[in-house]
This record gives sequence, C-alpha cells and structure tokens, in this order.
Amino acid sequence: MEKVTQKEYWDQVSSYADMAVEMARYAIGRLEELISHLDSLPQPSLEKVLEHLSSEDISTKPEKERLYLWTGLIKLAFEHKRFADEKWALSPDTVSRVEYVAEKLAPKNPLVLHSRLFNDRDWDLNEEKEDWQEQQQELEVRRQQAIKEILGYAGIDAVVLFATTVESPWKVGISLGFIGEAGIDSVILPNLLEAESKNLAQFASGYVWGRHQSQGWAWVDKIDTIGWSQSQIAQFLADLPFTEETWKRSEELLGQFEKEYWCKASVNPYQTDCELYSAIDKLIKYGRPIAALNCLHKILLKKQPLDNARTVQALLSAVSSTEPAYAMDTYHIAKIIKALQEDPATNPDDLFHVEWAYLPLLDRHRGASPKLLENRLASDSSFFCEVIRFIYRSKKKPTSDEEPTEQQKAIAANAYRLLHEWRTPPGMQAEGKFSEDHFRQWLQSVRVACTESGHLEVALIHVGKVLIHCPPDTKGLWINCAVAEALNGKDAEEMRNGFRTGILNSRGVHWVDPTGKPERDLAAKYRQQAEDVENAGYQRLAATLKSLAESYERDAERIVAEHKAEVKE
Repeated sequence: MEKVTQKEYWDQVSSYADMAVEMARYAIGRLEELISHLDSLPQPSLEKVLEHLSSEDISTKPEKERLYLWTGLIKLAFEHKRFADEKWALSPDTVSRVEYVAEKLAPKNPLVLHSRLFNDRDWDLNEEKEDWQEQQQELEVRRQQAIKEILGYAGIDAVVLFATTVESPWKVGISLGFIGEAGIDSVILPNLLEAESKNLAQFASGYVWGRHQSQGWAWVDKIDTIGWSQSQIAQFLADLPFTEETWKRSEELLGQFEKEYWCKASVNPYQTDCELYSAIDKLIKYGRPIAALNCLHKILLKKQPLDNARTVQALLSAVSSTEPAYAMDTYHIAKIIKALQEDPATNPDDLFHVEWAYLPLLDRHRGASPKLLENRLASDSSFFCEVIRFIYRSKKKPTSDEEPTEQQKAIAANAYRLLHEWRTPPGMQAEGKFSEDHFRQWLQSVRVACTESGHLEVALIHVGKVLIHCPPDTKGLWINCAVAEALNGKDAEEMRNGFRTGILNSRGVHWVDPTGKPERDLAAKYRQQAEDVENAGYQRLAATLKSLAESYERDAERIVAEHKAEVKE
C-alpha cells in the first residue's frame, strides 16, 4: 500500500476546507459553526472565510443574524491572544485580522454589544494570565462604562431591560450602583427588591450591593423605608454585607420582626471580622442551623475555640433543617465534629448524639471517624449488642413480612456503617493500652446477651473482624495471647471467619501486579503468622491463617495465568 505524501495530505485538507467554506457562504448557521473551527483551517481557507465575513453580504445583515458571528470571532481572537505563546496559536497578524472583521460585524445597539460583559465567567473576559485582582478592576471599569452607554442610549428603563437579558443581572446592578445617581434609587427601591422576575430581583440585589460599596453606610441610612413592607426591608438588608452593621440595622428597622432578615440573609461569615456568636444564635433561633455551622467553621479556621454548647445545638438542629441540601458543606461539618472530639471539655453524651447523627460523614477519607461511638462499642458490650439488634433479625423470632419504617431503616443503616468502620477492638483503653481482663469480660457478656437474643453467630463474626486491629502481645507474639486464645476456641468458628474476612477486606482497592508478587508476599506473611500461633498452641487459628495464605497463593497463580493469556492474545 502506497503512503500518502505530506503534500497530498495537505492538498486534500485544503480541498475539503474550501468545500466547507463554500457550503457555509450562503447559510448563516453553517457559517457560525465554521467560525468555531476557524483556527483549524489552512491559512488560505481561513482568509476566504474572513473575506466573506467582511463583505457587504454579511455586514449589512440584521444585527440578530450577525450577533453569533461577531461573538464567535471575539471568542476566537480572545483565545489566541491569551495563549499567544502556544504553538497552536494563530499569528498576531491573523488575530488582528479576525478582530478587524469582528469590529465590522459588531452590533450598534449597546444592549446587544455589551451583553457578553455580564456573564458568569469572568475568566473568559480577562486577556492576561497574571494579576487577577487588577484584571477584575479593569473589567469592572469596562462594565461601568457599558452601563453609562446604555443609560445615555435610552435611560434607566433600558438598563432594567438589559438586566433581564444577560447571564448575570447581579453584575449589571453592581455596575449601576457604582455610577448611578440618587434619583435611580426610587426606580429600583423597593419595587424590584422582591420582583417576581428572578433576573430583576438579582439586579436589585446587585444595585444595593454596588451603592453600598461606593457610598457606604451613609447611603443606607438615607434610604427612606417608610411605606416599605417588613419583607422589603428585610430583603434590602439581606442584600448588604453580612456584618455587625447590618445586624444592628435589622434590630432597629425590624424590631420584633427581625426574623424576616435572618431568614433571608445571605450568610457569608468571611465578610466580617467581628465576633460571630450573636449571629450564630440568631441563625439557630430562626431555623438556619446550617448557616450557623458555616459561621462556626470560620471560627475554627481562625484557630479560635468553639463554644461547645452552641456547636452541638447547631449540629443537632441541622439534621432536621429545611435549608437546601447544597447549603451543607460536609467537609466543614466533619472538621467541626473533629474539633469537638479533640476538646476534652465536650460533654460525652452530646458527642455521642452528634456522632450518631452524622455517622455517614465520619469516614476516614474526610480525616474524621466516630471515635466516641467506636470506643463505646469496645468498652460497653451492651451497646455493641444493641447495635447488632438494630441491624439483624433474631434467629429466635419468626420471619415477618412487615416492612420496616423509614426511621428503622435509617437506624439500621447507621448501625451497619458504624460496625463496618469499627477499628477499636474490645480491651483497648483510652490511654492506648490493651486490657486482657476487660477483653475477656466484654466477650463473655456479648456471648451471654446475644445467645439470649438470638444474634450470637452474626455478633461473633463482627467481633472477629475488629480483632484484626488488636495489638501484639507483650511477650513477642504478633497477636495478643488473650485474643488468640479466644479466636482459637472450639466455639469460635464464626469469630475466626470474621477475622479472616477482616484481613481480606483490610487490603482495600489495590493495583494488580501481573507478576503476582504482592499476593505471594501476603501468602508468606500469613504462613509465618500461622506458624507462630501454631507454635504457641493455637492450632485452629493457625489453620485459618494457613487457608488465607493458600488463597493468596491461588490468587497469584490466577493473576499470572491471566496475564500470560492476555499477552498471547
């Protein structure tokens, strides 16, 4: 088969490109599509497209038809100016040519011309890569100049109309707030504060923010709110920064109806450096505990001590809060709970309820775990047995077709999650030492209670799983002798099965080495452990470990065989 030469390849590319250009000449939709691939065309074809775009056939078309062509060219030029140093970027001369053609197609109506300045992607409007803050300031100047043009073009009504057509009416409001005159206040306030149109409400919110940023609190206090509804006053205050100055005015203007403000406020604790606990109290009082937790997280970040009582109240209230789910930052909540766990002043009963309520969040991937719950499982056999009963049906009770309630399902899910993540074996003490006496007493109590309730087998399986985390014996054996003795018992088969499962699960997700070496290393490890406990007199436990070693040997052989088969294919 003959190879295609480079010249033949480019001749074909140019031919197809010319065909695409010709097909797009008389169809605006195709021309719009072609512009998005303009930088992929050979230079001669690109020039043909630019020449056609700058012709009277295109430049005299109605603005609505030219709009997407102009937008596409602007985006293309911007992209290649931003990445001018990249190999794929168009030459500066070509970019200038694109900008020249775009200028010919630019809309004359400022409401159309400036709409792209008010989108939600500021990055798309900044040409330089460095000094983001300076770029933002320059962008705001451009936006304010655009609003001035629209005001000059058709007055405040045109600006209001403009706000209903752009992606970010809030930014329109901010820019108007910076440049607007006092007479504009009465056009926007209070009528648009709670407008049915989402765009107009956001526009009014941005206006309040911009006026406050440019005029300060003096402007806020000059606003005559006589005749305003409590809801309008609350919304006006909610559009201001979340600071103590706003909170004071909420009390002054709303008095006994200040709940209106706290229910509407956009809670951003990073807008203030003042003490936040007064705001936290209000948020909890008026049904916004999740927002209160955001404030508590800021306190934590500032390395300031948390008020435990308020923190517990906010956490427990947030469980049943009607605030939107997206308002809850689970990472922040895990950090707050971890801070409670590390504070010796935290009430253990409070922490117990918090850990139980937030058990799904307390996984080790977030750097948190249900420490108190795990310790209680290990220290209180009755609590362990209760958790087992939450999950499993008793063997002594007949099978029932009765569907569990949602609450029962939730409790069972929490209980299972707790046992699945349990890492603290019974016998471990708070100071990190292992008590053999406590372990034996705990296990005996579990045997008695679970035999009576009909849950013995499943309870012993879970006990076996957690015992993989027990410490070595002080006399040198890799496992504590009291634990080894319990696992070796004639009546401990379920516990040994759980121990084996716990070891297998502890490996987690892993990369498969085609040589099977990791599996052989594990097989050698457990063969040695089996030999050690056998020499110590624990033959049944040794048999379990030997079977584990054999399973890893089989895994290694299977992996190697599968890899060889893949290579042959």
